[in-house]
Amino acid sequence: MSSKEIKTLRVSIIGEPNTGKSTLLNQALNKKYSIVSRKAQTTIKKTTAVFIKDDKQIIFTDTPGIMPNKNKLNRATFKEASNAALDSDIIILLLDIQKDKIDKIKKIISFIKSLNVNFIIVFNKIDLVSNNQYLERISNLKEEINENIIFSISAKKNIGILDLIKFFLENKNFSLKKKIENTNLSKDSNYLEEIVREKVLDSIHDEIPFNLKFVTDKIFQNRDKSITVHITILLTKDSYKPIILGKKGENIKKISMKARHDLEHNLNKKFHLFIFLKVIKSKSLNYKAKV
Repeated sequence: MSSKEIKTLRVSIIGEPNTGKSTLLNQALNKKYSIVSRKAQTTIKKTTAVFIKDDKQIIFTDTPGIMPNKNKLNRATFKEASNAALDSDIIILLLDIQKDKIDKIKKIISFIKSLNVNFIIVFNKIDLVSNNQYLERISNLKEEINENIIFSISAKKNIGILDLIKFFLENKNFSLKKKIENTNLSKDSNYLEEIVREKVLDSIHDEIPFNLKFVTDKIFQNRDKSITVHITILLTKDSYKPIILGKKGENIKKISMKARHDLEHNLNKKFHLFIFLKVIKSKSLNYKAKV
């Protein structure tokens, strides 16, 4: 085995919006890689992070939520999830034990089987149901979907995730691949933009679309090792601007403060974060960073 190669397993996390895919990834890696929000379709790009244990690495990929009805945006996120699945050795099909219905589960399983990729079913949010509800739900689902490998977890409470990782390490075939290092998130524009987007989603009203575009204009390290970041939020309507700004700019200040606090907490670095708003009345939102 080459010193640059390591036993590798590629795992994609797939499911509908708000099933806890990003929370599962973050808990598995014990670091915030994917953003989390109460709003549907929080993840619009796939996020990849690497778990390393001894001589093995598991490459986890968090994917956009797949949805039964496909409008233009949903088709794009559906394709993103499909591509990630096809690049995987195994898929985690993550389901909400409270909400996901049998018919919907069958549709998603049918989609995954069409990709000809191995998968396991993982039910999330078991902390939100009683023991009797849990046993009844699992029993009914096993009868209907006829799948043997089913895990139950609470991603938010970090219940069952270590057992899931142990299952991969002990029962799955790893192949030799190049060793992957997790990226330097403090200089990763996608990560920085996603953290800001998370705080915007948590602060704005429903009349602003969740798929706002964020562009990193500048990232540089200062002499004191702190990081300065300039991010522009691109808007398609003038009316969005006062909503994001808030009264006397209070909302944008709150967004910036929360994002900066999150970055400093996650990455153990000092950040100077500047957020700008730019109205571009174009469906394509073509815009290039200044630097």
